[in-house]
Amino acid sequence: MYFCFGNGKILVKRGDTMKPGAIIKKLREDNKLSQAELADNIGINNSVLSRIESGDRQLRDDELIKIADFFNVSTDYLLGRTTVRNDIETFAAHTDDDLSEEAEAELENFKNYLRSKYSK
Repeated sequence: MYFCFGNGKILVKRGDTMKPGAIIKKLREDNKLSQAELADNIGINNSVLSRIESGDRQLRDDELIKIADFFNVSTDYLLGRTTVRNDIETFAAHTDDDLSEEAEAELENFKNYLRSKYSK
């Protein structure tokens, strides 16, 4: 099962997990930032960021928060604990056209739950 949030890109296949360094690297590349640019923006040394991205160094709590704030994602997202970045503007899931009205209402309730859970 695949999930799409926000911009419509498939974020992750259920069961797949990424390490924090790989997630940070993907976010950085998606935002077309060099390691030096990101490091400068969050106030850490470029070599530290390089080691974090490669998995050679763990994130400190303050670094985790700075990176999450910079990319507007949750710390859980950076840690690979959720596929939800932070804010849900769009939730998409494939459904068959033969859902009952009750099932459609239940799906709508679930979408509202996710919006409230991950709202800023």
